[in-house]
Amino acid sequence: MKGIIIYQGRYGATDQYAHWLADALHVPLLRVESATTAMLAGYDVVILGSSVYVGNLLIAKWLDRNAGALAEKKVFLFIVCGTTADDTAQQQQIIRNNLGKALSRSVSWFFLPGKCVISGLSWKDRFILKMGAWLEKDPKKKAAMQQGFNHMDRKKLDPLIAAVERSQIEI
Repeated sequence: MKGIIIYQGRYGATDQYAHWLADALHVPLLRVESATTAMLAGYDVVILGSSVYVGNLLIAKWLDRNAGALAEKKVFLFIVCGTTADDTAQQQQIIRNNLGKALSRSVSWFFLPGKCVISGLSWKDRFILKMGAWLEKDPKKKAAMQQGFNHMDRKKLDPLIAAVERSQIEI
């Protein structure tokens, strides 16, 4: 089986995970803006990566446009966000809001911890985060939104790597 990684991120965490994954699996890597429906025909396994911005996958529109082509593939999706591993309700909401019913059933998805470096955010994103922190009731989440965080860890890719390897991807 032949595989590829296609991803879209905003502030670098998704990009870093995509590169770590490409190194581990020895598959090509492509940013979503360069990925076409026609080129998907050459791959059996498609590994997609996306960061989450205000509850939405950055890759959501691309997923909608390419849902038909992806239906014929083994698809893995890694989602990079600030949602903690134990917040399964929030994870389920992200899946429900961003994947159609067909895709949510056929795609194997994995949540990966991201990072938020406040000083690296745009003015608009700092403002949105500040407003979100103001509304947040959970003190841990509020602190993370105010101070930033970096929970990235290459080892968090291990379950995804194992799942892809089980699908017998060509290396």
